[in-house]
Amino acid sequence: MTEHSIQARVVQFVRTFYPDVVIFSVPNGADVSATNRLRLSREGLLPGIPDLFILEKRKGFSGLLIEFKTTTGKTSKEQDDLIIKLANRGFLVYVARSHITAIELIEDYINEA
Repeated sequence: MTEHSIQARVVQFVRTFYPDVVIFSVPNGADVSATNRLRLSREGLLPGIPDLFILEKRKGFSGLLIEFKTTTGKTSKEQDDLIIKLANRGFLVYVARSHITAIELIEDYINEA
């Protein structure tokens, strides 16, 4: 599976079964021209930011952020650095390599007792 297909399955699941949950993506990897990338950078595009955000406070965290990778994909230095920064700021950050593990994590996070 591609990172795109993993992420798309996860978003579809959350929007179907948890329609009140605030979930959105950050298309940092979008295929755009150099001019548009410069424009997006000026608007706040941040290399390394995780792919998906769930802005729900649960379990003592400010929100859940997920970076999607294939089974052989590796995080970049920018991603590794931001994962640490975000975790230090109270977010739960996870690198998901399958839609199944991501969905299990999200359900556990959302369905806090």
